[in-house]
Amino acid sequence: MSNQNDSRPAQTDVAMFLDWENMHGFIRGKANVSALREVAEGYGRFVLAKAYADWREARFQQDSLVLYKIGFEPVYVPAGFKNNVDVKLATDCIDFAYRYPNIGVFILVTGDGDFIHVATTLRPLGKKVVVIAQSTNASSRLGDLVDTLLIYDQDVNPAQTCSPDVSAAKCDAAPDDLDEIFKKIVKIIYEEKGAPILLTNVKQKLIRLYGRFDQTDYGFEKFKALIEAGARKGYFMLNTAGLRNWLTLPQQDSAAVKTELPDEIDKVFREITEIIRKSAQPHALLSYVKHSLIQKYGGFDESVYGYSRFKEMMEVGARLGYFRLGVNDKQTDYAFSE
Repeated sequence: MSNQNDSRPAQTDVAMFLDWENMHGFIRGKANVSALREVAEGYGRFVLAKAYADWREARFQQDSLVLYKIGFEPVYVPAGFKNNVDVKLATDCIDFAYRYPNIGVFILVTGDGDFIHVATTLRPLGKKVVVIAQSTNASSRLGDLVDTLLIYDQDVNPAQTCSPDVSAAKCDAAPDDLDEIFKKIVKIIYEEKGAPILLTNVKQKLIRLYGRFDQTDYGFEKFKALIEAGARKGYFMLNTAGLRNWLTLPQQDSAAVKTELPDEIDKVFREITEIIRKSAQPHALLSYVKHSLIQKYGGFDESVYGYSRFKEMMEVGARLGYFRLGVNDKQTDYAFSE
């Protein structure tokens, strides 16, 4: 089995098949889609992404919307029959291998040993097979039969980039001009005017700015590790919300220091309820609510949770009974509680 640093053709097309239910069950929280995309893009041109689950389940309903808006097609597989997702995912892999010969790398995000037959079918067709699994459910048999086995909590989205016995000073060690990179990233965040920015977008902006940017030049294997170093120095905050990594400025609300952007939309609605309750006016304008969220979290944007407009997100919160909405005589939207 080869390692993660294999040389890879620059223009190889890559497809990812994500067993969302399997990963959701073994990861505390939810899979970080930004980290998964970064791995896929490291193998070539990321052209296809599918996520499999019974999207009718309450725990997955918001996920399907977010995944769709960031380029992962949610594939509905009804629950009730054992291995339904496994069968559908395996069938799609084989189907796409024949229908799209341009796809050279197949990434399976799962841990089930049931995909051994998929791996042994794809590899004779000249396909490179990469499996991403959680350490607690990675199949040793599957690891022996694929090209690369990555452990999600170690290779893709580790909880920390340095082992506990390594000092923060040593972990933060980097060339002298690294602080200038951090300052440039802060400027990029300011340009977003209060909206969180995806890590992938930050890196793209740095590439456009300098013509070339590679975190390994500063001693970091992954871009996220470089960002974590900047966050530890207080330049910005790294949040995981809506299944992706986001950067915001440090909180402007001193009482909310180290308060991370919520991962679940329900937590946002509960925070909005508190904002309305503490408002000096009985009716809180939607613009005031959003500004309060930006102050509290150092940045806020409804797109994190799959909504194109703030009002759209507020309408969902109202339907769920967290608060009520109204319009004043100036045709301005506001929120209030009972």
